[in-house]
Amino acid sequence: MLLVGLGSHAQADCGAPAVRYLDSDKIAKSSKGYSEPSGLSLSEDGRALLSVSDDTAAIFSLGPKGGLKGRDDIALKQPDLEGIAWDAARNRILTVNEGAAEILATDPQTWDSTAFPLSKMTGYSAVERAFATSDSNDLLEGIAVDPGRDRIFVLKEKRPRLLLEISADLTEILRATELTPALGFVDDDQGDGPLDVSGVSVDRPTGCLWIVSDRGQRLFLFDPSGDSPAHSFALGWLKDKKPRPLPHAEGIAHDPETDRLLIVNDDGKSSRLFVFEVLRDGAPG
Repeated sequence: MLLVGLGSHAQADCGAPAVRYLDSDKIAKSSKGYSEPSGLSLSEDGRALLSVSDDTAAIFSLGPKGGLKGRDDIALKQPDLEGIAWDAARNRILTVNEGAAEILATDPQTWDSTAFPLSKMTGYSAVERAFATSDSNDLLEGIAVDPGRDRIFVLKEKRPRLLLEISADLTEILRATELTPALGFVDDDQGDGPLDVSGVSVDRPTGCLWIVSDRGQRLFLFDPSGDSPAHSFALGWLKDKKPRPLPHAEGIAHDPETDRLLIVNDDGKSSRLFVFEVLRDGAPG
């Protein structure tokens, strides 16, 4: 297991919640270039959603049910965007460029962007080999801002799956954890190599991380500060009142006000926004 830069923050208690499917709505809009959703975040006021589509160099604004709202997109200079997170403390939008292995910080007033390559960060030497030997399609995916720890979390998709903890100023990789089967990242239908991680969001009540897997069709709840195995959930939904697996989950956002999980999938013209309820310990089912 790759584990560097242990840090000093206390171990979280993720609890043992359940997750229940509530609803879904189609969100794909190919005419606007939004047909391959690959990231999701709550907006500044929490009343809307921000998303990216890996086929379009833009940030999209969505309503609570996933419909594009207002100005449909904000053009950026970089394509291949695979994750998005609103950073309220610094009034910026963070996205990740998979192939370039860098974080893009965008000012929401001017829409000027600054790139922060991982290779330029202190601590990169500990993960350099993992990136150098990976295919360009196996690099950065999800990103999340943790206001409690004042840290940024970023996922490397697979071969190997990595969780990177990065300083808020985007200059240092503080910790890197390989998301191994021993830590609960396993699926009966996937071998260890094919299983990926594709989106991440902070669970505000606990400080743990919600992580989705595209190929595994699974949801994980993981404590990034400890070494306990993640809780694992099969992702499914109802279509015509029949249970179906949820394919190609790519982005996830936890809404602390409603304690719900919002998940987008990359299913082409059929891409949807899925809503799940988190049932905490002792909550009625």
